Amino acid sequence: MRFRTEIVFVLLVTLAFFISSCNPAKRLETGQYLLTKNNFIYRKLDNKPQKTNLINNRVTEGTENEFAKLALPPELAVGQLNAYIKQKPNTKILGLIPLHLLVYNLVDPEKMKEKRVLKDRKIDAKNSKIAADNIVRQQKGKKPRSYKSKEPKAFSDEWVREVGEAPVVFDSVYMQGSVGQLIKYLHSKGYFDAKVNDSVKIEENYAEVYYILRTGKPYTINQVTYQLDDTTLAPIIYKDSVNSLIHYGANYDEDVFKSERDRITKVLKNEGYYAFSKEYIHYEYDTNASTKKVTLIIGIKKFAYLDPNKPDSVVETLHHRYFIRNVYLQMDYNPIEPAYKGTDTTFANGYKIIYPHYAPVYHPHALLSKVYIKPGDRFEAVNVDNTYNGLLQLKAFRYVNIHWVVSQDSNKLDCYIQLMPNTKQSLALEGVGNNTGGDLGIQGDVLYQDNNLLKGAEVLQIKFKYALEAQTLLTDSSKSKSISKSVTLNTIDVGPDVSLSVPRPLNAFKLVPINPAIANPQTAFKITGDYQSQPDYQRYIVTGSYGYDWNCWKYDHMNITLFEVNYVSAVNSEEFLNAIRNTDNYFLLNSFTTHVITDTRLTWIFNNQAIAKLRNFHYLKLSAECSGLIFLHATDALLHQPDNLFNHPYSHYVKGDIDWRPSIVLSKDDKLAFRVLLGTGLPLLNDYGKELPFDKSYWAGGSDDIRAWAARTLGPGASTQSLSFAQVGDVKIEFNQEYRLNIIKFFGLGFFFDEGNIWLLNNNPSVPHGNFLLGNAGRYAFYREIAVGTGIGLRFDFTYFIFRLDFGVPLLDPSLPESLKQIHTTARFDRTVVNIGIGFPF
Repeated sequence: MRFRTEIVFVLLVTLAFFISSCNPAKRLETGQYLLTKNNFIYRKLDNKPQKTNLINNRVTEGTENEFAKLALPPELAVGQLNAYIKQKPNTKILGLIPLHLLVYNLVDPEKMKEKRVLKDRKIDAKNSKIAADNIVRQQKGKKPRSYKSKEPKAFSDEWVREVGEAPVVFDSVYMQGSVGQLIKYLHSKGYFDAKVNDSVKIEENYAEVYYILRTGKPYTINQVTYQLDDTTLAPIIYKDSVNSLIHYGANYDEDVFKSERDRITKVLKNEGYYAFSKEYIHYEYDTNASTKKVTLIIGIKKFAYLDPNKPDSVVETLHHRYFIRNVYLQMDYNPIEPAYKGTDTTFANGYKIIYPHYAPVYHPHALLSKVYIKPGDRFEAVNVDNTYNGLLQLKAFRYVNIHWVVSQDSNKLDCYIQLMPNTKQSLALEGVGNNTGGDLGIQGDVLYQDNNLLKGAEVLQIKFKYALEAQTLLTDSSKSKSISKSVTLNTIDVGPDVSLSVPRPLNAFKLVPINPAIANPQTAFKITGDYQSQPDYQRYIVTGSYGYDWNCWKYDHMNITLFEVNYVSAVNSEEFLNAIRNTDNYFLLNSFTTHVITDTRLTWIFNNQAIAKLRNFHYLKLSAECSGLIFLHATDALLHQPDNLFNHPYSHYVKGDIDWRPSIVLSKDDKLAFRVLLGTGLPLLNDYGKELPFDKSYWAGGSDDIRAWAARTLGPGASTQSLSFAQVGDVKIEFNQEYRLNIIKFFGLGFFFDEGNIWLLNNNPSVPHGNFLLGNAGRYAFYREIAVGTGIGLRFDFTYFIFRLDFGVPLLDPSLPESLKQIHTTARFDRTVVNIGIGFPF
């Protein structure tokens, strides 16, 4: 899909005119000022006096000596201070353009009110007629008509204002409140002598606020002592004091004190003190103004409760350790029902598993392997958390709750683990649009799932897919070798997919050292069948795999695919084979012969993204795999026969990938996303092809890759071949940068740069200049064959998925001669590529 230069130019000019012609303060009334920025002054940047127009005669100027005293300590970042400001400017994209405010200002409020009045009158008139008509319909026994709604419709004036953001009008009350908040915050960080002044700079209809901070020196911890009303806690508290977060010489910091209080509470709860809470911990401190030192006292009060005989009296006693008496598992629990009634009880290892009305449907060992609360043990909060997590990780339950009952005459606890099951079996129909390597299509799935196949919370999933795609065809021509990009659904893809997930390690995986409380181990078996048919060829693909995955820690995940076999059988048309032979590409020919790929894979993933938190995060994936069984190769070598399995050649290679995706969250509406992708595969041992198997090779271009090129049309290296079907490689280097902006609830933009390419490791005469060469290769060194593209994307958020349109234009094309690699502006727009995608590209 291509767009003329003139159209793109007009769009850019229109956008620039829209931004430049809009006055953000145009809707303000006389005497109102648009808040544009909050500044924190803590050091004078130059010796020039600052001229400002001030409100209420507040002064920002000072002598050079006075400003020299203003210094913001490194532990007080501006971002932290900004959190205590009560009034913040309008949201700006890239920190420059208040786009949401500009959208809000598109609507004239007076005209909007006039339209609203007229519209309401029309709606009221229609509703009056509907009311009269409904009386008649009611007499005739007919269903009444619905009344017209006054809710604003999409793209109406009211809707545009709701989508936009109202101007933030400067308010001195908020400014003074912010000063008080800043002083409290500075005091909480140990700056007891801190002072904060405010000032406002006014220019036309804009206000810029200055907060002048004089922090002084922080008070530091000189001594820490404990005051324990309950002396029985002393051995635990003193022994654990080496792990304290409060250290001698550190700054006084109330945030650290809160964390230390939570830490002590956690320690005591893990020592059996079920009834202990952080409210029993308090702090007292004494400051010395001359030395800037603090003596800190950490106090722990006795356990307190209301006297049942004297409601107004509080009884104080020692804190008690609690022990677990009974553990009940209440199966088929429903939190809506007022009372749980169990009729059948199973006893296993001291636990009581209760079922209402019918026989057990779970093996006890499958449930108890996830329960870390044991009868007779001391109460420990960590075991409660691990039990919650373990049971929730089983897909068998939709609701998990742990309820405690304290014995009135002893320090015993009864534990009730309440479990509400998921639906055991389900059948679903799914219909989706897909984009496979740039080939568009539609797919329908029939999905059956059993969440408790063998009474051990095993999950069986059977899926049958039927897909139609518009795939690229390779055609034979007597004068040229070319591809035909089809717009019709010319390819059928059909087949079953059967998987079984067992929530525990099996066989060899029992030897893997894990922490069962956090690992959530899953052993996976999978078999898939795939039949692909298009005018050029038919392929039958059967895959079987046996793997294991587990959580290493909070953000780490590990997966081992111990064994995977892919059997590919190809039936090609004679025309298709002739077309491949005419390309002189033996790699492409090998890819469409019957062959076997054996694979062993190890993958480690780190991901600390938290959807509910606005913070920066990282995603890192490291993977390594090898193909070709060593014992099979050794056997073939001893028998002096070619490497083959089931009388078909099998591949030998090693492969490794690094995928790093850091993201910087600027605000709730915009962020910067990056990706670094490095991968290489090395063919080994046999002569079955000199590159990786087609299904394991790298390719470049497309909606999730370098978006200025269509899928599989970039590379390898500086190759000028036009056969996108064969443009794959053994090495890949890719870098992506994207600025993501949410404009309104369901629509956003993405501005991106993509760089990278693919290369071959072994020389292939049919792909000239496709090799990965180092710096001494001159014009064809790999770093001189990096393709560069840029563009803009449209994002449509439909809640359950994101539909994406990316318009990419090339900046540097390594396939062109040196003098033409840097594409001039006109050619860039003429080569615009439109990529369709589902979800974000990375």
